[in-house]
Amino acid sequence: MIYEVIVSTLNSEGLPNWAPMGLIEQQGSYFLHVFKGSHTYENLMSRGEFVANATDDILAFCLSALGEPVFNCIPALRVSGFVYVEACSWMEFEAVATEEDDLAGRFSCRLLYSDVRRSYRGYNRAKGSIMELLIAATRYRLYDRQFFNGLISNAKALVERTGGEREAQALAFVEGYLEEVFDEGRSR
Repeated sequence: MIYEVIVSTLNSEGLPNWAPMGLIEQQGSYFLHVFKGSHTYENLMSRGEFVANATDDILAFCLSALGEPVFNCIPALRVSGFVYVEACSWMEFEAVATEEDDLAGRFSCRLLYSDVRRSYRGYNRAKGSIMELLIAATRYRLYDRQFFNGLISNAKALVERTGGEREAQALAFVEGYLEEVFDEGRSR
């Protein structure tokens, strides 16, 4: 099973870096597959700890994937790190082993602590469509503008029918990012 979470790691100055990632759970063990050269990879290699924030806030996923947000956060309890205050729940991990290939590291992780901040408010079709758009946007070099126009059109219809203000803000943020990417000739 892969859970979409927002991972927070600490950089060399002790400041949080936020990145959406798939936390893999297999038979009670946890893994993160992290691309080399990313801030998350560098932070995990130097500190070996992270917090997996589970949230139903799609805008937080978009901001952490395509920007460098400063989220309201509180200190984690068992690792040097931070918890996103709008997280429904969180898990604190220590990376205990790493397997590497040319592109990425696969971190085996030990769960040290978990807790719940608030109840899960739910997921809807608007959030799902934005999540799929967001994942494609992080891989924009693989697709053309027409592909994204279709995803955006679908997401707009679903946000209109099933979304709220956060979903509208998230969609506008991703759409603005993609406009910038394609207007700059894919230079990001």
